Amino acid sequence: MIKGNLSEHAQYHSLHPLFAEAFKYLESVDFSQYDDGKYPIDGNDMYASISEYVTKSEGMLEGHLEYIDIQYIVKGSEIIGWAKKDNQKESIPYSNEHDIAFYEGDYESIKLEAGQFVIFYPEDLHLPCLNDGKPSVVKKVVVKVRITPSV
Repeated sequence: MIKGNLSEHAQYHSLHPLFAEAFKYLESVDFSQYDDGKYPIDGNDMYASISEYVTKSEGMLEGHLEYIDIQYIVKGSEIIGWAKKDNQKESIPYSNEHDIAFYEGDYESIKLEAGQFVIFYPEDLHLPCLNDGKPSVVKKVVVKVRITPSV
């Protein structure tokens, strides 16, 4: 897991062959002009999921095997739960179709505010969209980056 400010993204480009393109997308798009939905960036290797929602008080940890998440807050702030995958109990088995499994267990809380991002790898479980005591509106972009791109 990596947390950072979008303005400092260049230091993470070398971590994956598609990260430079992913961060360029996050930097260059005016997301206020986009509705909720899925937007292609680089075929099946990278796409963005844009959503606006009200934060919640609970949920389940989730994990992915095929894609890395770069979660970027456009507007608002939220708490994201984070835990290493080891020692976590899978409660809903992995779905190949949706690249997701759900887990139960303890987690650390990370506050993410507008202009900040967090990168979650397959070994990182996360519980997004949490509030810090009161619901608030958040607009977020999740760039899904295939772990092994079809270069």
